[in-house]
Amino acid sequence: MKKQYAVLGIGRFGSKVARELFFKGQEVIAVDKDEEVINNIREFVTHAFTGDIADEICLMEAGIQNCDSVIIAESSNMESNIIAAQILKNFGIPNIICKAHNTIHGKILAKIGVDQVIFPEQDMAIKLVNKLTSQGVLDYFDIGEKLTIVGAKAPSDWVGRSLTDLDLRNKYKVTTLAVRRGRENFLIPAWSMIVEKDDVVVLFGQEDSLKKLNLDITHRT
Repeated sequence: MKKQYAVLGIGRFGSKVARELFFKGQEVIAVDKDEEVINNIREFVTHAFTGDIADEICLMEAGIQNCDSVIIAESSNMESNIIAAQILKNFGIPNIICKAHNTIHGKILAKIGVDQVIFPEQDMAIKLVNKLTSQGVLDYFDIGEKLTIVGAKAPSDWVGRSLTDLDLRNKYKVTTLAVRRGRENFLIPAWSMIVEKDDVVVLFGQEDSLKKLNLDITHRT
């Protein structure tokens, strides 16, 4: 079902979010005070408006009050960012996602009551560090509530053992979603499958549980 989104502030991050939402068939409203920026993104969104994201009348004229979700992507001007968040709360927007410039800014937004505060640069940095410093961890996705999907090379002490023998679900509350072997993909691996050297296992579970598997997942802060 198509939903209506708005992206307030069309910088590098906001532009990417708006374009991806539109590419996925969603209705997207873009608002930015820079007319050139709006002209550049106009063909990649449903509606584009030049205006101040901290101006309530401007946002109403753009139809922001009718959106299902609004992403405040402008964070360098914290005052405008916070005012925009307050306006959206007054509009009764069901889902407000706000980019924060720093931790203090994020705490202010949380007190206002935005639904999600994001730190894109920090999150990407943490993911990169996890990937660089984790032994065998190929990718790492935090999906909320401390639940994680991680793709990693099978530890050496798993090689030659079956998934039944490893019994990850009962011992660690971790589920094996898939096993990749060479170019083959086993989306739903059989419990009798024997783990081989260089297998890539895709695991799902709580971060604390995954840490017990010695995958060396760096602690997220």
